Amino acid sequence: MTVKKLQHYNIRTTRYDETVMFYRQVLGMRSVRPPGVPDEAPPTWLCDEAGEAVVHLIPVDPENPEESYSKVVRFRGEPSEKSPVSFTGSGSIDHVAFACDGWDEMLARLRAQNLPYTENHLARFNLHQLFIIDPNGVTLELNFEL
Repeated sequence: MTVKKLQHYNIRTTRYDETVMFYRQVLGMRSVRPPGVPDEAPPTWLCDEAGEAVVHLIPVDPENPEESYSKVVRFRGEPSEKSPVSFTGSGSIDHVAFACDGWDEMLARLRAQNLPYTENHLARFNLHQLFIIDPNGVTLELNFEL
């Protein structure tokens, strides 16, 4: 067995609208409803340029996060002390990286929306990087080949 690629990551969020807007406006992703999900349910997949749903969202009611989260993920069992409901940080995960293009366009988007970012230039790898944080506190590494 070999691991071929990252398929997606999932975010539990009490900030659904803000999260969708961030990924659409900042990263240019498109939101879609997963197959078989009723029309009244929100679109919870965010797709990259190729149409791959690389970010999945679990909208959680901020007034009652444990109950609403438990209803959504029934198939995985109830949260326990070993798997508590958490909406900040990402455990041992430090960041998620995306291969990107359009360095100048991305900088312009970040500046236009007044979003903080950190630049990193790795000449030995022919790579420019931008680090940004989404509305849920997930750090994103945006990699641009030179």
